[in-house]
Amino acid sequence: MKTITSETLARVEDLLKALGEVRYRSLFGGYSLTIDKAAFGMLVEGELFLRANEQSAAYFTQRNSSKLKFTRRGRAVYLNYYQVDSELWNDPDLLVQLASHSITCANEIIAHRHQDVRVKDLPNLSLQYEIWLWEVGISDVHTLKAYGAKECWLRLRTIKKNCGVKALYALEGAIIGLHEAALPAETRRELYEWFTRQPSLVSE
Repeated sequence: MKTITSETLARVEDLLKALGEVRYRSLFGGYSLTIDKAAFGMLVEGELFLRANEQSAAYFTQRNSSKLKFTRRGRAVYLNYYQVDSELWNDPDLLVQLASHSITCANEIIAHRHQDVRVKDLPNLSLQYEIWLWEVGISDVHTLKAYGAKECWLRLRTIKKNCGVKALYALEGAIIGLHEAALPAETRRELYEWFTRQPSLVSE
């Protein structure tokens, strides 16, 4: 990280410490800034850009603030981040307020994204699995996780008689966010032992 960017980061960390710990990672040739996983700002060549929501966008637009721009395949792409100018730096209370709006905006986006996740979007599961699970009363990710892999598997077996151990692994992986092949050996063993105790099974 270049010195000028490091200095700006230190300034941001000090200013926003009341909002939480500022973390950063490389992105788009600059650094994405987050607090509690909420990406609220970007540091690019020593300049701070804040994510805008409806309230802060009106403020930045009135001031003709510059939007964050990067080039993709030779074309300019503008992000919904606005540059913090010297006047705003000199008004720390307002800057903290605008940064707080940015964090709120980022958290709302995260929450909305989680709400939009469908069963078919989870690891191991497809649209066909989503349809099967819907048919047995499991229509969303929350219900899938609430029932757990074993209960979901038992329900699937009522309409899919050849439902085997691979489906059980797939469901467990989907719930914990892993490809079924990456399940810990102990988890696979416990699931397999449970599977073998179920009556009248037909293997996949």
